[in-house]
Amino acid sequence: MGYYLGRFRVGFKSDYEEVLSVFHKIGPLQKVILVLSFFMSISAIASLSETIFKWKGFILDAVAAYQDYLVAPLIKYSKLIGLHYQQNEVHSAVILSTMVVLGMRLLMLGQLSAFKKISEDSGRETQPKLTYFKCMSILFPVSLWLAYGLTDSSIRLMPQVGMLLIYPVFLVGPKLIMHLFGRENSYLEKGRFSYFKTYYAYLLAIAVVIGGLGAINAGLTKIA
Repeated sequence: MGYYLGRFRVGFKSDYEEVLSVFHKIGPLQKVILVLSFFMSISAIASLSETIFKWKGFILDAVAAYQDYLVAPLIKYSKLIGLHYQQNEVHSAVILSTMVVLGMRLLMLGQLSAFKKISEDSGRETQPKLTYFKCMSILFPVSLWLAYGLTDSSIRLMPQVGMLLIYPVFLVGPKLIMHLFGRENSYLEKGRFSYFKTYYAYLLAIAVVIGGLGAINAGLTKIA
């Protein structure tokens, strides 16, 4: 036992020193990923199974609430207006709609931040035109849900889940490329607004709300 404890202390010290050595040399997103990776490695060594067990109920309640109060009712009642969905189509529509709506929201916030810098530099108030982003936030989800409801679609969910998790890359990537090629006005919000942090904060908030509602529902069901 002493041998394994000694190895654990050595491994922990090595990981901790490695984190400290690079922490101040990387950006905010990389810092978050580094800290999470460090925490997960320690949790895996110590008691990852206990951590998963503690959160299992909350996660299961969230999944049950999503399935029972969104997916099932949508499939059932949409038939009344001539729209027919399979479960995978509902999952896909939720994922893609969430991704695009959040993307349009972030692009609007980015534009507001960029034009605030323009206003500061020029000395006069300048406002961006956000009509396109607002229209896309409505038109894309509506068109997608109608398309799925009126046709039989073959859905592969895992690529969409992957895209949902890395979507800020597609928002920032073109801006960074144009910025690197001398288009300085393409990324004026750089350093003033973080697409990554804002996007994942929104995703986390959505997950917490769904999980919270699921936990409340589970508690009320047990009481009843």
